Amino acid sequence: MAKSSTSRKGKSAWRKNLDISDIEHALAEKREREILHGDDDDFVIDTVGDQPAKKQKVLSSAEILRNKSKIPAQGAKVERKIILKKRVSTLMSLARKTATANPFKERMELDGILRADTADVWGEEPVVESHLPNSAGERVTPTPPETLREKPLLLTVPHTRTVPDYADGGKSYNPALDDWKELVDNEGGHESSLEIKRQNLEEYLKRIQHLIDTLGDDDLQDMDEGQLDQDAQEVPEENKYKLSINPPTRVKIKTRAKRNKMERHKERLKLQQQLKKVKKKMTDIAKIETVTAEVDAKLSQPKEREEVTYERHGKYDVIFKPIEIKLFDELTGNLRQLRPEGNLLYDQLHKLQVEGKVEAASQQKIKPKRTKYVLKHGFKD
Repeated sequence: MAKSSTSRKGKSAWRKNLDISDIEHALAEKREREILHGDDDDFVIDTVGDQPAKKQKVLSSAEILRNKSKIPAQGAKVERKIILKKRVSTLMSLARKTATANPFKERMELDGILRADTADVWGEEPVVESHLPNSAGERVTPTPPETLREKPLLLTVPHTRTVPDYADGGKSYNPALDDWKELVDNEGGHESSLEIKRQNLEEYLKRIQHLIDTLGDDDLQDMDEGQLDQDAQEVPEENKYKLSINPPTRVKIKTRAKRNKMERHKERLKLQQQLKKVKKKMTDIAKIETVTAEVDAKLSQPKEREEVTYERHGKYDVIFKPIEIKLFDELTGNLRQLRPEGNLLYDQLHKLQVEGKVEAASQQKIKPKRTKYVLKHGFKD
């Protein structure tokens, strides 16, 4: 059993009566000396750095995520290095791949012989130019884009142009008599002028055909045979046999019959050329039905429309609407007998296309779905 200690009741602690002032004074002097003078052994400059571990510890998470497949992983994508154009030309010259290749010159360029500067060995030292970057920076002249030189697209018609007016008084359901007569006279006058031109061309074609029929082959073969025999007798007999292989040269005098023949031939060729032109015009007139819509559209425009130039902003041109004219017996006096005609949506869209605000488009033909019929395999022989 441990011995019990005596009671210290009423006694003072011995730690309170110790004197350590000399120790504290010595420590203060040592601290002050280190601050003022220091010690080289207390400070070490690390010039090597930490040595990396030879084998890094593999984390358990990396071990779990590691690919343990027998197939090797796909390699990283190889990025092509950007080679300067001058470097490419140098390499091509060295490999003799260009027509004006000079590999010796390129080799000397690479070795630096031609680029070496001449320096005076016994002279003063050359002044080394400083290549420090300029704090203000060099001003680079910006290159304007190519689109800056192009003419801008006109999405709207300028104010100097007159926008076509689609509201025509003669096309109303109950138009004024003067407006209706003016519209009919304009359209009728143009159609009558086309008909007169067509009739004139037909008459001109008949007249040329008659001239060609009258100038037949018999007229072209009409010649003075007696005059030809006389020309043949003019050649002397002694000149027919020469040492030269070539036939004898004789003066060919054109007789009156020959001149008449040549004139008739020229006239015939001239008439044939005119006939071709007239036939071409007749073929164009025969296609008058195909161009009726275009002619009517041009005629339906008022006089102000001739000054309008339409800007094309797409693949297709603006398709003009056919003219709408009612005869006198088709006019209605009241709204009850009026039948709906036209389409306001189409008119508004056409107006936007003419003004260049909407791209013009043609009506696409919808092809029917082709059904392929096959014979069932079980029904085949």
